[in-house]
Amino acid sequence: MILRRFLFLSILIVFIVSCKGDDEVQVDEDGIITGLETKTFSHDNVNRNYLIYIPNSYDPEIKYPLMFNFHGFGGIASEFINTADMRALAESKNFIIVYPQGTSLPGTNDSHWNSSKPSTDNKSNTDDIGFIENLIDQLLVDYPVIDSKRIYAAGYSNGGFFSYYLACNSKKFAAIGSVAGTMIDDSYQSCDAQYPTAMINIHGTADSTVLYNGDNLGSTSIPDVVNWWKNFNNTLNEDMLSNQDGSIEQYIYYNDAGDRYVEHIKIYDGEHYWDDKLNYNGKNTSGLIWEFVSQYDIDGVID
Repeated sequence: MILRRFLFLSILIVFIVSCKGDDEVQVDEDGIITGLETKTFSHDNVNRNYLIYIPNSYDPEIKYPLMFNFHGFGGIASEFINTADMRALAESKNFIIVYPQGTSLPGTNDSHWNSSKPSTDNKSNTDDIGFIENLIDQLLVDYPVIDSKRIYAAGYSNGGFFSYYLACNSKKFAAIGSVAGTMIDDSYQSCDAQYPTAMINIHGTADSTVLYNGDNLGSTSIPDVVNWWKNFNNTLNEDMLSNQDGSIEQYIYYNDAGDRYVEHIKIYDGEHYWDDKLNYNGKNTSGLIWEFVSQYDIDGVID
């Protein structure tokens, strides 16, 4: 039995290395592959790809939060991971990251996420929320170390829209983050969130793609989005901090118990990007998001 297991793992390692080229991966004694891996999951008879990163410091004796990070419209997960790279954080903070790939619009190469219930607001009829929820169920089977109470979503642009949609319509997420994204008007008007859900929004005032003050094409203004989540989470108290030159303002909203459920990072003259060169109090965009969402599980603030 031991010999058979050893042979299986040896063959598996050779297969993985041959498929991955220069990517560094390892296989632990339970067959868990650490490092970055590309995997496929079938949903609605469509094979959907995603990248998963398991920290090289993987320890089967501890529980790991799960973070999803969604690319923007037209994005490619294998490129987005280099723009919004949370791998170093995953190593130091012990969490698992998934970068899913959106499907292409029919007849184009433009990948996308549907951020509304079935309606004309959507870009296609692809069941993205079903894909993510079923993928979570499979990941919980494949990786029993995942803490099902600590699942988070973040996204850039169209991926940020989708993160809001997940917060409104899925019961699996404890906290979400949006960078250069907002709520599509359908989600804003019919959000069906069932329990307090922490939300951080990072947005530039000079964003000419997803306008800070909204537009008539279905994008809700950032102040309206922040107010919706502030009221929903009953976090009516506000603090405002800023960096030394005043180019970045941090708005913190908390309830009477002091629990901070809503945060908005306002970048003056910031444009439409996820910028991990951003430095606010020593943290970049990825660091700000992880610092915020990791304070919560599905039951609320982690004691």
